[in-house]
Amino acid sequence: MKKIAVVDDDQGVAASIESILERRGFDVDTYESATSFIDGLDASGDIDLVLTDVCMPGLDGIAMLRRLKERSINVPVIVFTGFGDVDTAVRAMKAGASDFLCKPVGSDELLFRVRKVLEKHKLSREVAALRKRLATTESFHELVGRSTAMVRVFELIEAVAATDATVLITGETGTGKELVAKAIHAASSRADEPYVAISCTALQDTLLESELFGHEKGSFTGAVSTRVGRLEAACGGTVLLDEVGDTSAAIQSKLLRVIEERQFERVGSSKPIKLKARLLAATSRDLDAAMRQGAFREDLYYRLDVVRIDMPPLREREDDVVLLANHFLEKFSALYDKEIEGFAPEAVNEILSYHWPGNVREMKNVIERTVLTSGPGPITRLQRLGAARGRPAGIEDLPERLDYASARESLSEELERTYLTHYMERERGRIGAVAEAMGVSVRTVTRMLKRHGLDKREFK
Repeated sequence: MKKIAVVDDDQGVAASIESILERRGFDVDTYESATSFIDGLDASGDIDLVLTDVCMPGLDGIAMLRRLKERSINVPVIVFTGFGDVDTAVRAMKAGASDFLCKPVGSDELLFRVRKVLEKHKLSREVAALRKRLATTESFHELVGRSTAMVRVFELIEAVAATDATVLITGETGTGKELVAKAIHAASSRADEPYVAISCTALQDTLLESELFGHEKGSFTGAVSTRVGRLEAACGGTVLLDEVGDTSAAIQSKLLRVIEERQFERVGSSKPIKLKARLLAATSRDLDAAMRQGAFREDLYYRLDVVRIDMPPLREREDDVVLLANHFLEKFSALYDKEIEGFAPEAVNEILSYHWPGNVREMKNVIERTVLTSGPGPITRLQRLGAARGRPAGIEDLPERLDYASARESLSEELERTYLTHYMERERGRIGAVAEAMGVSVRTVTRMLKRHGLDKREFK
């Protein structure tokens, strides 16, 4: 039975709420003031939910929220406000309230909000417990969420980490598919062995085959020495075949044989090498449709799709959007030593109203850019929302007065950063590949990264 505390100086209101909740099976305690509730916390036992009025003599509801936070009491709170008192509701939510209700409160609305908040709190605790068990490496800390879809993802990660089953991770670009792969590896018995990710879209067939399986000296033009492939280098670790849906029929055939026989040969050799690593695969492509169109082998599809983890797009994770934004804000504020006091209400509205086509990766880039260009205090506006998707920097963000030389320098810097970020994301932080794509030296790319405060590890 869930225990609920009702805090209201109007005992008639408190008694009415108590009656509604007790008829639905809740255990309810009422308090005439926030002070009496705080003083009686230790004796009242575990509280699952608090319902409190905001306007009370002495300690008001918002001050009570702060007291709960100071004492590290993690209990959800629903506040009652006067009809149309939006400002008070916003202040209460910023102070840590889970939800708010306007008086007078109807029984149906009350019960709906109570059950909704209790369910969200339950999911949050389950996610926290799962993340505590799974977050054994830095790579998992950005896999943030408390939505139902993400709870399911965390449960699947925990389940498959204890096995050697092949896992197919699907989802749109930027949803965090590789973070899932890293989390599976980190939580598995293979965690002390290498984790290797191979981009199946970055290389032509001949080079991809060499990357996967290795080659012998002289096996093709340019093979001046013997090379160990990624599958072999992974030893007993984990290999992620990223964007496996974009591989050619020839590569698909070779991958199928590797999965079935658990062995492979270097290019130019007939000597079999045993596959010791676990295979994971990820794709942003609809493999069911590709299979029906004959673009993807049906037998390989079923070999890969032993366990599937579907990463939801950010637009379908309503409960996670602000949570993720705050996570990235905290991370980049610390990284760049910025004293930022959260998001102002208008910035929160902007975050919630935008559809985030680039998903979590786009949000990460947008928040980083915003932190870099913000001063002390709360953030009121996101910087160049949409630029992470390749949209050019716009002049609408320039100040009202700015001389031409300074404007040209500012826009050139932003263009260079966007250009560099695009190739770093595409090549997953491999500086050599980025330099080749941009037609510059490795030293130039390294200097550009330093100039813009970027770390190649952020793109892996």
